[in-house]
Amino acid sequence: MFCVAICDDEKAICEEIKSHLTSYIKKETISVTFFYSGEALYEAIAAGNHFSLIFLDIELKQLNGIEVGKRIREELCDETVHIVFISGKPSYAMDLFAIRPLHFLTKPFCEKEVKDVLEKAMDLTVLYKNFFEFQIEQSVYKIDYGKILYFESKARKIILHTKHGEYEFYGKLKHIEEDTHCHFLRIHQSYLVNPLYIEHYRPSQVKIAFY
Repeated sequence: MFCVAICDDEKAICEEIKSHLTSYIKKETISVTFFYSGEALYEAIAAGNHFSLIFLDIELKQLNGIEVGKRIREELCDETVHIVFISGKPSYAMDLFAIRPLHFLTKPFCEKEVKDVLEKAMDLTVLYKNFFEFQIEQSVYKIDYGKILYFESKARKIILHTKHGEYEFYGKLKHIEEDTHCHFLRIHQSYLVNPLYIEHYRPSQVKIAFY
């Protein structure tokens, strides 16, 4: 079951988002849980409840959505849950890079926007449950896609970068790009990057979050 959390202090917004997902709920493809405060959502996750996707309002009272997102990433070390921020203001983009949100929805939003976000999250969740397999000499390694920061091509070798170390093996970046089904971004002829770890970018530079 794909578990979705909707966190907004306006019950009408929670109900609206849920109504856009009715077809998936009826098929029992997803389950939906409401939270009306940032504190309630954070406490639920800290207690062991797992969600694959969170629709998270930014303008929450007391513990706002940005702070909740930071705590989920930094204190609970949850890098796999997809966070979609929702807001009535389009001016938060720069504050959200460190949280690596999947998307940002500005109120009012339509059914297609909500469904598109859900389907993207479901596709990515399936991908990051899979792994990348490679060989170094006689040893075969398997690394979850979600743990890979980026691939680097250097002198006929591939350097696979993770938060906990690097692996070098012979290969071509073109073949790896094909194997990852375009869910990694080719930002340069020598670099293939996991978009979940992009903290900041500009035309000539991409910053990867290593925490």
